[in-house]
Amino acid sequence: MTRSLEGKVAVVTGASREIGAAMAEILAAHGCAVLAAHFGEAERATVVIERIRATGGRALAYDADLSSITANRALITCAVDAFGRVDILAANAGLTISAPFLDTTEEQWDTLFDLNVKGSFFAAQAAARQMIAQGNGGRIVFSASVTGVQAIPGLSAYGITKAALRHMAKTLACELGSYGITVNALGIGAILNERNRTDDPEYETHWGSVTPTGRVGLPADVAQALLFLVSPGAAHVTGQTLIIDGGWTLTSPLPPSS
Repeated sequence: MTRSLEGKVAVVTGASREIGAAMAEILAAHGCAVLAAHFGEAERATVVIERIRATGGRALAYDADLSSITANRALITCAVDAFGRVDILAANAGLTISAPFLDTTEEQWDTLFDLNVKGSFFAAQAAARQMIAQGNGGRIVFSASVTGVQAIPGLSAYGITKAALRHMAKTLACELGSYGITVNALGIGAILNERNRTDDPEYETHWGSVTPTGRVGLPADVAQALLFLVSPGAAHVTGQTLIIDGGWTLTSPLPPSS
């Protein structure tokens, strides 16, 4: 395997579960030292760190509620203290709340925006300040969603947060480009993970049946897309949202389970 990111330091948030864990592991496999942030779930985070170290990688876990501005700043400080620098931020931490628009509460709205939007914004701000101080650029990638591209009933507030991340990538790309920092987003589609399998035991079949590629997405698909955006080959790609959905947004049909 080509270690195209040798010597780089990556911060991955939401790294204790499927997509974030896959991100942390693929970056470590390509040479990054990784600070894997999580909130609770210490046992899951430990498993991720142990898998990385078992293959010769360098990684540390960091437990924090990243809906807090202070926690996001401390996160970047921890990465610098541990590894000396920050080159990559994968702002993946987020949560989903499903509710009809007419039933959505202020508490649900605030919970979603505090983590998905505010947390991502201030993680990026702290990381960008560090990257600028280092003077050699960097990469920031947000985990957005196809729900921020296409409207899905029952996910109004969640979808708005993900649309905000897409626009955040555009705006920050304009402001940070002169420092050699690229900012992009991942438009993540239907992914086979523990939560989705719990919600719908036939999730893989249902979503595969309405996806042009004929299958549901996997965490590894998202991790590979992240790897491209932080690789040397994507040095001139910024302000974009890379859709990872097997073509679902081309027509956006909902499966019967929805």
